[in-house]
Amino acid sequence: MFLNVISLLVGFLSLVVVALMLCNQRANSKINIYLIIILFVAGSQRFVNAIEVLGYTDSTFSPLKIRMTFAFFIIPFYYLFFKRLIRKKNKHKNEILHFILPTIFVAFDLFVPNYPISYYWYLVFSVYYFISIILLVKELFQLNRLSVLERRNYKTIQTWAVLMTSISFLLVVYSNYFLLSDKQPKINLNIFYSVSSLLWLGALIYMFRNPSIIFGEHYLLKNIQKETHQDILIWSDKPIKEVEIKDQLLFNSIVSTIDNILLNIKKLQKNVSFISVTTLTAKTIAQELKLPKSHLELVFKYYCHYSINDFGNLVKIIYALQLINEGYLKDYTVESLGEKCLFNSRFTFSKNFKKFIGVSVSDYTKEVYS
Repeated sequence: MFLNVISLLVGFLSLVVVALMLCNQRANSKINIYLIIILFVAGSQRFVNAIEVLGYTDSTFSPLKIRMTFAFFIIPFYYLFFKRLIRKKNKHKNEILHFILPTIFVAFDLFVPNYPISYYWYLVFSVYYFISIILLVKELFQLNRLSVLERRNYKTIQTWAVLMTSISFLLVVYSNYFLLSDKQPKINLNIFYSVSSLLWLGALIYMFRNPSIIFGEHYLLKNIQKETHQDILIWSDKPIKEVEIKDQLLFNSIVSTIDNILLNIKKLQKNVSFISVTTLTAKTIAQELKLPKSHLELVFKYYCHYSINDFGNLVKIIYALQLINEGYLKDYTVESLGEKCLFNSRFTFSKNFKKFIGVSVSDYTKEVYS
């Protein structure tokens, strides 16, 4: 009874999230359509199954209770969800190919009933796709070059991927269990819907606690707009990697002054009167702070998440964000903004903006001035 009520709740909440994502589709142009499909199918199945089990209807609405071969369609949707989540620049035109084999199996099952499909085909099919999902998630955890937008959301997406991988694993194990077992599928499906609803409830709670999953870049851009430039993670309080043997002598000689060096660099990167006329390079920073260049390079190597060159460009982009938020582009062009931030051309400015922020200048501006 308790699990059936949870299943009913999960079904309702899933459909609410689907409605929210569809209503936000115009603002979030990069919406993951496969997440919407998964939520709609998972939510509606659990909702109608709970109604059935609780005795509110005698009719069966679940496609899987009518034809178990429809299960062949489910796992490709999960794979394509992960593919769009992790490989954002991947082309989508060949995605339909993943549904050719499921269509053949279902058609064969529907129109050639005298020759039943062996469910061992589903075992091979689902295990292959789950291994592919694991490899995609592995790619996610190995990403290292992230924009501000991606870095801000990285931990959230990692946790979200683990949650969805757990649901995928449960789906593969349970679906193969009751397809290959001798028990009545209807009983097994009821158990699966009820038990998996607990995991789905956890996933839905996580989505509501992390609205960027529902609202995407639109939500993140609004937050970046509200941030000050010091909120962007650039520096680490501790070495970000082990000090190499060749650097240990110099590191040990300046370790007591590193905190002070970091403090002075942070002050310099926030000094608008300085960064508006001077690009931050190893030479200009060393001259301004009266530091040996070797000391500065060591600090950047072990305490900064960016190279010195990237750091200089990022500081200019942060200055550009500040100007955009203050309304600069309401009166001036993007080219003018790039020049004001000391970029040599509009192309270089736009390229660095997309590299560090994760969206184009026009997309960011659209959110700020909307």
